[in-house]
Amino acid sequence: MTVYKYLVTEYIHELDIPQLTSKIINSMLENFDPYTEYYEEKDLEDLNIKTTGEFSGVGLQIYIYEDKLTVVGPIEGSPAFRAGIFTGDQITHIDGVATDGMELKDSTNKIRGKKGTDVVLTIRKPITEEVHDYTINRDIIVVKDIPYYGMIDPAVGYLRITNFSENTPREVNNAFLSLMNQGTENIIIDLRDNPGGLLSSSLDVLDLMLPKDLEMVSTKGRGGKILKKFRSLNRALLPQDIDITVLINEGSASASEIVAGVLQDHDRAVIVGSPSFGKGLVQSVIAINNSSALKITNSKYYIPSGRTLQKREYIDKELLTDKAAIEDSLFTTKAGRKVFGGGGIAPDVLVENKEAYPLAVSILRNGGFFLFVQQTSDQYDSLDAVANDLTLMNKFADFIQENDIAGYVDGKGDLDKAKEKLIKEDEPKNIFLNNAFNVIENQIKKSQTAMLDDEKDFIRKMLLGEFAFYYDGDKGRYEFLLQGDKTVQKSLEILLDNALYSSILTAPEEQQIASTEN
Repeated sequence: MTVYKYLVTEYIHELDIPQLTSKIINSMLENFDPYTEYYEEKDLEDLNIKTTGEFSGVGLQIYIYEDKLTVVGPIEGSPAFRAGIFTGDQITHIDGVATDGMELKDSTNKIRGKKGTDVVLTIRKPITEEVHDYTINRDIIVVKDIPYYGMIDPAVGYLRITNFSENTPREVNNAFLSLMNQGTENIIIDLRDNPGGLLSSSLDVLDLMLPKDLEMVSTKGRGGKILKKFRSLNRALLPQDIDITVLINEGSASASEIVAGVLQDHDRAVIVGSPSFGKGLVQSVIAINNSSALKITNSKYYIPSGRTLQKREYIDKELLTDKAAIEDSLFTTKAGRKVFGGGGIAPDVLVENKEAYPLAVSILRNGGFFLFVQQTSDQYDSLDAVANDLTLMNKFADFIQENDIAGYVDGKGDLDKAKEKLIKEDEPKNIFLNNAFNVIENQIKKSQTAMLDDEKDFIRKMLLGEFAFYYDGDKGRYEFLLQGDKTVQKSLEILLDNALYSSILTAPEEQQIASTEN
């Protein structure tokens, strides 16, 4: 405080005290995790938005990963989702302002804005390293926690949860009742690309599936001190003879990991998919005065097996005096099955998806599928009519060429940069330079044609999914796309085979003996 006092009273220029205070605090917080933040009056609205589930923006969940502003996931149906922004995309600029060193809340404030206004996000794709500007029109974002539920087999219900807000438990309760009334014997809960939300919401959802008085979540603070314990409070709405699978991937974070992890630890569900994100830090908000507050990480989530969800430490370890102990990495479920700590939830059944479709992703990013459907929908009267059109892919190939809808081809970005630079440095009408570019661009067009042929099945699926949405909204899209979803199909295989389902949730004999001895 002495240094602060002398800066205020002795510095050659008179200082703006609120601005100085804000900058000093934020500079200190740079050494901590990205969820520990200082909120000024203009930022406090952000805290309220997270519980009401409504705001004006583009519909992105973002965080800081390895010092880069990174997308956890777009909210389904939002302007960002429609623009083709995906989990893992890096936001390098917002309206031309570089995000390097920008605080998470400042990035959020810049992306949000009045409904109907535009924001330009510069996005770097994680695999291709392509960088493109996305001009996105802001809208009122109402978080739709359950965009779809229904029967996908006479004995299997499906439920998609995209977020955990105040309304989620009620929506899940209604969905469960509807599915049970339709005679479901099994349920698939899809938490893929669910970035989380309210802890209370995730606990209320778990209450619908677990017997009363089971341990669910605890939080541990400094020195491993237990701060809170949460147990199931009510009798489960779902009977125990309804089997459950939960789908997760790298976009499943925080509250969605709690649901998956608690059900896994109690052997109540088989977890299917790929490892989750690994966000298990807990924050509390401390009011400093009427116009500012500190959101501070004060604990971690732990699930019944004793493992934490947090994947990595963010704080500079030189700042720590207690040198946090290395935590165990091997744990057991209630039935004695081995599960691993170290961050995130590892699925019981791994479904890898290594296929890459760079051309399809690029077409989606440029709005190609959406535009094609809007311009050709008058040629068809149903999804079946579209699916039976043997010329569909030829029409689409002509469409993306005629409308100059760019598709990803390795090296195209470098060519565009080189072309722009050389034309600036040389005479624009240099015939030799233009001929060289024409030769390369023609080769790229041939490469794009070859990629279209390689990815034609997936691109056709994306097209039909867009038409399904056009004809029947989220319901149509889900009912079509789930048919070819490998993770969903694996879940069906597990749920429709009672012996297989039981074997996954039963510890091998040697594990049972080891668990008993411990």
